[in-house]
Amino acid sequence: MKNKLVVLVLSVFPLVSQAQSSVTLFGILDNGVSYVSNSGGHSVVQMASGIQAPNLLGLRGIEDLGGGLQAIFVMDSQPNLNNGTQQGGAFTGRESYVGIASTYGTITLGRQFDYMFDNLSIERWGHEIPYVSLYQLPGGPFAKLGTPLGTFDYTRIAGGEATPNAVKFTSRYYGGLDFGAMYGFSNLAGHTGSNNLMSFGANYLHGPLRLNAAYTYSKEDGIDSGGSGIRNFGAGGRYDFGKFAVDVLYTNTHNTFTNGHVDTYEIGGLYTFAPDLFLYAQYIYAKGNPELTNNHANQGGVTVDYLLSKRTDVYVNAIYQRASGGADAFASINGTFATSSSANQTVLRVGVRTLF
Repeated sequence: MKNKLVVLVLSVFPLVSQAQSSVTLFGILDNGVSYVSNSGGHSVVQMASGIQAPNLLGLRGIEDLGGGLQAIFVMDSQPNLNNGTQQGGAFTGRESYVGIASTYGTITLGRQFDYMFDNLSIERWGHEIPYVSLYQLPGGPFAKLGTPLGTFDYTRIAGGEATPNAVKFTSRYYGGLDFGAMYGFSNLAGHTGSNNLMSFGANYLHGPLRLNAAYTYSKEDGIDSGGSGIRNFGAGGRYDFGKFAVDVLYTNTHNTFTNGHVDTYEIGGLYTFAPDLFLYAQYIYAKGNPELTNNHANQGGVTVDYLLSKRTDVYVNAIYQRASGGADAFASINGTFATSSSANQTVLRVGVRTLF
């Protein structure tokens, strides 16, 4: 999750710097110990990395082309600190694109995240996002929904997987409003109308208020041979009251082939006790339709974060989920990849994160 978290919280060191161009190395490293109360019938204590933020290693570049134009690029990977593997299996396995920025907006081409992630996660949470754990994102007893990543990131706000072969345009702000559109090509002969993705989004900012909306329809190879897929849309926002900020979100996830459907409602808040001490608390309610045996999930979570320096922090997560509904209503907290054998699941974690 949170590739553009780097833009919000990361101070960076320029590797190459000229008058009108630069290349920057950036990274985030997160690791800790997690306790999961029920993983297939047994509790487990495990090392887990990339929970409070994804582990990132990447390059970002910009060149001034004159006339209000800039060339930009991003290449980054997502390594697992505990086993040495990388998401996507390459240095560019998380996100990689090149593009042109102008006074009208930015157009980029490559492997990119859609607007469910950009708008409903990065833009909506804003300064709150460093204190939102992967465990605090929506999960639950919704395996029958049939999303490509299972119950993980079914709402697409966790940044679970970027879209390859994508072209994307995001406008500049006009009176507090911006908008964008993205299309992911199938790159398969004879399959122009299948195995593709469309995404749209808009944000509105006015003082302490921000409102965010997004839509994504991804036709998946494993659903109706790429002719159908998963449709997501949602809307939410955030309001800042000084030391306290509150955020809300509604997302709608629908399998257009099986008619499986989940409505998800979230409310959260960040309180700043001191410049180096933060608490983020959140509640999520998710409801499946009859195709998902009317399964429900209620989840509450808390993160307490303490800054050791501007770049390094330590934190504690505590999350509890209770599922209900049909015979397959097994709790499944996002990011544990460990479905419970019962209706309940608890996660406790202590971790450390550093930025460079």
